[in-house]
Amino acid sequence: MTILVIGGTGFIGAPLVRALQARGQAVVSASRGGGGAGGAACDRGDVPGMVALAQTRGVETVIDLLAYGRADSLPLFEAFGGRVERYVLASSLDVYRNYEGLHRKADPGPTPGRLDEAAPLRITRHPYRANRRRAIGAADAWLDDYDKIPLEEALRRSDLRHTILRLPMIYGPGDRQQRFRWAISPMLQGRRRLAIDPAWAAWRTTYGFVDDLADALARAAGHAGAADRTFNLGEPEPPDHRAWVERFRRTVGWSGDVELQAAPPDSPIAALDLRYTLVADTSAFREACDWGEVTDPEERLERTVAEQRARDASPR
Repeated sequence: MTILVIGGTGFIGAPLVRALQARGQAVVSASRGGGGAGGAACDRGDVPGMVALAQTRGVETVIDLLAYGRADSLPLFEAFGGRVERYVLASSLDVYRNYEGLHRKADPGPTPGRLDEAAPLRITRHPYRANRRRAIGAADAWLDDYDKIPLEEALRRSDLRHTILRLPMIYGPGDRQQRFRWAISPMLQGRRRLAIDPAWAAWRTTYGFVDDLADALARAAGHAGAADRTFNLGEPEPPDHRAWVERFRRTVGWSGDVELQAAPPDSPIAALDLRYTLVADTSAFREACDWGEVTDPEERLERTVAEQRARDASPR
């Protein structure tokens, strides 16, 4: 099977390409700059070019890692209709109603427990749109029109066989957001004290290690059990943040003290309503595709710490 990966050189794209190749799949990795295994320079906005690339290379399945808004995604869904056997959409756990509560976009009341695929979705749209739109041409302007919910709906309405995978917060090598920097960097700096907001320490969300999620995407692309279904991805038993601190303490060898202290009113943590958790039930995908994580838990921690050490050491 030949698989087109849209965004195949990015954070999750590169390990996804490797995971597909390890399964013996032929891969066409499409990105603006080309590069990578089977690399081809093609912008996702160039719909005729993307379709021509797929036809020339004999693509049977598309994995779209860069579907963010309707304008650059719906034309691709339509163009690939009847041309490929399956379209795999990388969606996000930010579709759930708890996400809009977390970011104070609305206050619907927390959905308790684990969020399965039928949990209530956001009522509001465009979760990253600010009060003022970003400048045209700005590197982050795409965030104004980002929303996975209408993309999921459009793909289900299309005539494409599809798989929709709702990804969690991703960590590991290549994580430009440095999701665990708040915990790891003070330890690496040898600080004797790590202050954590009590609500943040107790908060739980589903994370996923980048190589594990890449492997799950690769598994879903060719598995009959994933056809025309929507799944949550992520680690099965997410701990709270205090437990994450203790995990990284052991990996770093840090002997300092953790102190619970309210975050400053102007901090990003204080802006969140941490009554809203984002703990996903990921059992449906595991059962349908007979899948489990491929990396050892200690390896995940060690590689995440090594990545943060390298980032902290690099000039800014």
